Amino acid sequence: MEDKITGKMILYNQFSKELDGLYHLYARKSGLSDTAFWILYSVEESQSVYTQKELCEDWSYSRQTVNSALKKLVEQEIIELRPLPGNRKNKQIVLTASGKALVAEIISPLIEAERNSFLKLGEEDGEEFLRLTKSHLELFHREIEQILK
Repeated sequence: MEDKITGKMILYNQFSKELDGLYHLYARKSGLSDTAFWILYSVEESQSVYTQKELCEDWSYSRQTVNSALKKLVEQEIIELRPLPGNRKNKQIVLTASGKALVAEIISPLIEAERNSFLKLGEEDGEEFLRLTKSHLELFHREIEQILK
């Protein structure tokens, strides 16, 4: 039984690394760092204002990593950082005209590919996949917390 579980864990981790590798390869071939890619991806997918703080929380990046990537994107005139009303410290990430063009060229086709591949799973399998992934992640979080106590 133990060997079967170990084999499944190895396979799952290989799949996870392969998925990470696909995104990394896509970002690199598009001329973006991984962090810059995920920033642009997040801003494009967000239905509301996206801030640096939310980016760090949602994608598990350190503030320093996000800050460095944002600084480069501002220098390249891809994004602007605008203070939020009533909170000048926390800034929203806004695409510039060239940022919108870059997103349309690089991020939007990837999002469409993700959607297409997910649609091909079918609704039932897609829901089951997400349910099981979330369940595994929650259980693994608990196990890690036990180790770190």
